[in-house]
Amino acid sequence: MADIISSDLVNATTQTVTYNETSVLGKDDFLKLLMVELQYQDPTSPMDTDKMLSQISDMAVVEAQENIQNQMEDMVAQFKLTSAYQLVGAVGKLADTGLNAVQFLDSGHSYTDSLYYEDDCENAVLTVVDSDENIIRTIKMDYIEKGLREFTWDGKDNSGNAVGAGIYRIYSEYTGLNTGKSYTSNLGVYPIESVVLDQATPRLYLGGAYYTLDSIRAITDRQ
Repeated sequence: MADIISSDLVNATTQTVTYNETSVLGKDDFLKLLMVELQYQDPTSPMDTDKMLSQISDMAVVEAQENIQNQMEDMVAQFKLTSAYQLVGAVGKLADTGLNAVQFLDSGHSYTDSLYYEDDCENAVLTVVDSDENIIRTIKMDYIEKGLREFTWDGKDNSGNAVGAGIYRIYSEYTGLNTGKSYTSNLGVYPIESVVLDQATPRLYLGGAYYTLDSIRAITDRQ
């Protein structure tokens, strides 16, 4: 079995705190309580004026707090919307998902995935290294057109032996035919093709799949 993972094996734990909004008293609740208290007060011993003013003051404080909370919620919503539209400017840039390695739980498996090539090439070399950065396998590639291109590693080393359980990073080095530049294509790094804003959390489309922004490690300019 093979799983695509981050070679860093970074694990994060998040904690979610929730509360019941219906348990919080608002200005309307304070007003209702005050009116009920006035309605059922003893005519021979009416409410003290200072006490009434104090309750009215408390109600004003609650109203001010509600207004501030509403303003903050509006600001947060506007910030999220602005940030989402700013993501549109990231289209065409490279996004690193951090999923740059494959984990074999045992031997006897092959692995198929895709790498992004910035330019046409005919001298690309696919390299597989282990967790200690030792070269396990090099594969010379035929002519490759720029874009997202599929590859298959048969799970063997340069001697033809099946590799054992472990974490293996995969990348490809090549020289562009049109630009003459040297490139390195890493597994998990793809250009952002589009940004989807139809949900609460914006999603980026890259490498043939959708990713939320919090799953992206870095966004950089093209080489």
